[in-house]
Amino acid sequence: MTEPIERLEWHCLRTQTKREHIAANILSQQCKVEVFCPRVSQIKKTRTGKKRFTEALFPSYIFARFDYNSQFRHIIHTQGVVRIVSNGERRVVPEAVVEGLKTSLPDAVIKAPDPSLETGAEIEILSGSLKGIDGKVLACLPAEKRVEILLDFLGREITITLDPDAIILKQKR
Repeated sequence: MTEPIERLEWHCLRTQTKREHIAANILSQQCKVEVFCPRVSQIKKTRTGKKRFTEALFPSYIFARFDYNSQFRHIIHTQGVVRIVSNGERRVVPEAVVEGLKTSLPDAVIKAPDPSLETGAEIEILSGSLKGIDGKVLACLPAEKRVEILLDFLGREITITLDPDAIILKQKR
């Protein structure tokens, strides 16, 4: 009797919220499955200032390459995995799609630039005596690690320089 042929194909897996990296790690380490879980590192405002957070590029989804017939049960019962995504009977993600993503996203983590440091960005000051005042970025001064800001303060336009950690992109309301 011949051994069944293993067909490794890419599948999209739905994961528990904020558990993509856990599911990907378990699938990779314990199940010996090739996993693609791109992540993005970006700046966000917190109560204590701005911080860099790393999150999944595709929240609650990862890609895994496995043989559906022989590994379905093991995959579906892996911690963090909710289900295998399908479109009717179609479960497989074309290899060209995943390979294209992997090519365009060569690093495991994409580091997004801080948008509050771009010239012309509308910003809010996060700390110091000017906390809560809005302004506009005039220039980034890399040698001094400072940002030049234009403020409309008491009816006058003034220019100040601040630490880049003291500003955040103004939220649209």
